[in-house]
Amino acid sequence: MDTDEGQAGLDYGLVEMYSGRGDGVSVTINCNGKRIMVNFLPTDSLGGTIEGPLIARYEAAILDEDEDEIDAAQQEIDDIIYINHPPLPLQINNDLGLPKFSSDNIQVLEKIQGEGEITRVLVDGLERCCKSAEPFNWAAVAREADCLWKIARSKHALSIRVPKLTGLVTSADNGRTIGILEEYIPTDLKDLSTLRDVDVATINLSRRKKWASQIREMVHLMHEIGVVWGDGKPRNVLIHKDTDNAWLIDFGGGWTDGWVDEELRETRQGDEQAVGRILEFLGV
Repeated sequence: MDTDEGQAGLDYGLVEMYSGRGDGVSVTINCNGKRIMVNFLPTDSLGGTIEGPLIARYEAAILDEDEDEIDAAQQEIDDIIYINHPPLPLQINNDLGLPKFSSDNIQVLEKIQGEGEITRVLVDGLERCCKSAEPFNWAAVAREADCLWKIARSKHALSIRVPKLTGLVTSADNGRTIGILEEYIPTDLKDLSTLRDVDVATINLSRRKKWASQIREMVHLMHEIGVVWGDGKPRNVLIHKDTDNAWLIDFGGGWTDGWVDEELRETRQGDEQAVGRILEFLGV
């Protein structure tokens, strides 16, 4: 479940770690949609094992309340997981012939979400939105690319306002695809960036009705071509600062509590539920 940000399909990721004094460490990870718990138990001799030094180090950090050392130990376990069980390469349909850009040639201007998963970047002198694929959001980036590709190839491409795919990001180390570049949608960051920022009391009804009609129509057209929004909510609707039109974003899937019920996640019914609740939010 996502209580705030859109989240989808965790392929590999550390969920939590728990340690009791002298009891070892319990590590919970997500692996290809399954949750796995691994218990590292102490042995008579900590030497000669991978888990022994990690357990001793982690427990010492807990006792000392050393957050930096705790984070370092967690990162080491993360690294062990990813190095020994790496995710499959990001698979992006490139029938559109999108250009590829090395990560070395992309300048980050602003972090939009997380620690760099979504950023405003500069590529060949143009502002773009970059979505980077990490093990925890591999499936989400692939889903977004697939949905935007389907929309771009459809008869409704000009009617459905979503960011256009503009390129693929490749690793400077090995040339693999590690992310996507999208059209950057300018918004009024001071007063109105997304529908989440709407103060119903100060926005006139005709303007709110326009946005509601646009959202409803675009979702209907997407369903006609087999695309499901997946995490519909006010935060995933941008308002273009020049045209004042609504744009739909975030096709990574998942759901957000209060906007889409879990059992309806990534379905047409879930989209319809989200649209209905967005309209209620807008008071129309």
